[in-house]
Amino acid sequence: MGQFARWRGMVRAQVHRLRGALRRAEEPDPLTGPAPSLNRLDALVEGFGAGQPVRWALAGAPRPLPEAVDVAAYRIIEESLADARRHAPGAPVAVRLRYDTTGITIEVRDEGIAGLPDGAVRGAGQELLAVRGRAERLGGTFSAGPRAGGGFTVRAVLPAPEELAE
Repeated sequence: MGQFARWRGMVRAQVHRLRGALRRAEEPDPLTGPAPSLNRLDALVEGFGAGQPVRWALAGAPRPLPEAVDVAAYRIIEESLADARRHAPGAPVAVRLRYDTTGITIEVRDEGIAGLPDGAVRGAGQELLAVRGRAERLGGTFSAGPRAGGGFTVRAVLPAPEELAE
């Protein structure tokens, strides 16, 4: 009987933890703030701009995107900026967004680190592999690699036909 009582107590504790987790998942978390969105791109770029010059440009007419595309685009830019900070600290970074009738194109370029020997190239780490996965899960494309003359470019094209906009 002692073994059964211990097992029952463990199961009850697990059920209690699970119920608490489910309740917390339904409640908004004031610490996480608003959901990631390209509507918050100014704040994202401003946050990364401290210590590293970041500029951004927009082409096409901005429009509402499906939520999954909007969040993925924001996260792709966020991780690309973090990658630039890790691998090219202090180097200027440019973010470009282009809206068209079929979706959105994202390009994040850094100028690289002055003084690196010719041919010195950084690879796409685990972080950028995750970014690739985000783009591809949505049916988009992704590329990342060194630029001629130095620096690095991350480019993602995410499908979001105008008729699917929320």
